[in-house]
Amino acid sequence: MTVREAPLSSGKTTAPAQGKPRGGLLALSIVLFVFGGIGWLAGGKYTVEGWVVALNMFGRWIGIVGQLDVPRGWWLVFAVLASGLVYSRVELLALRNTVQRMPSFWIAWLLILLSDVGSTFFGIVSPAPDAAPILRQLATLPYLAFLWALVLTLVPEYLILSSIRLAKR
Repeated sequence: MTVREAPLSSGKTTAPAQGKPRGGLLALSIVLFVFGGIGWLAGGKYTVEGWVVALNMFGRWIGIVGQLDVPRGWWLVFAVLASGLVYSRVELLALRNTVQRMPSFWIAWLLILLSDVGSTFFGIVSPAPDAAPILRQLATLPYLAFLWALVLTLVPEYLILSSIRLAKR
């Protein structure tokens, strides 16, 4: 596509349009990505811890003696990244037109979403003994803990996707 200068009907000429300044959008994109990433990691930590709590509850229910320990250190980082990538990948498939017509996909997607929110909820309501006082308080308020689990499950991915869309503009 070529851009040319041409006289207007009034006889004045216009200069070719310059590109929009992108500094503000890029800065906003970076901020969204950073906050989305922090939320994604926090949600992933709660998800991993929640899965351990849920598996221990299931084990006790079927009569298994002993408990799984919550991974710490680099094992926790690996578990957060692995589970977060799997959950996010499946949850984001709902944006594709090709899978939206498959009822089996929606059943699986709902199960994944519920297990993500549920495990995050279990992680929130089961804080570590050395957790900050506000996190221990949050654990005692089930409705607020559930709302926080929803936020940590859905909002970080939205922020990250919004960041990517802004960066592409």
